[in-house]
Amino acid sequence: MGGGERTARAYIGSFTAAGGAGVVTAAVGSDGGLTVLGATAEVPDPSYLALGPGGDLLYAVSETAGGAVAAFDPAGDTARLLAPRAPVAAEGPTHLCVHGGRVFTANYGSGSVSVLPLRADGTPAPAAHVLN
Repeated sequence: MGGGERTARAYIGSFTAAGGAGVVTAAVGSDGGLTVLGATAEVPDPSYLALGPGGDLLYAVSETAGGAVAAFDPAGDTARLLAPRAPVAAEGPTHLCVHGGRVFTANYGSGSVSVLPLRADGTPAPAAHVLN
């Protein structure tokens, strides 16, 4: 690729408690094959990942008993954690959605939805609301 084009990337979450690498960054080849570029295990059990609007931030749930959301800078070969994890005030977040300046998590362990406001830099603050 030339002229400043960026290679397509895939971001994969895996359970660190089961020996997974955490947040994995991979290059996507023209044939659809994946080549691992790097990984970080800074957040335990990042089971679900989503790029934020514009693709400049990567969000991950930490599917743990305490539950949290983390924001990463996905620009390098290894995603870089931007701030401490923000608690979701619920158990086992398994899904997230970024919309309207907030992160919403679906929490399997507690059967609830958490709403975390986003700070000006895009990192999540602790849960402001939990809907049971």
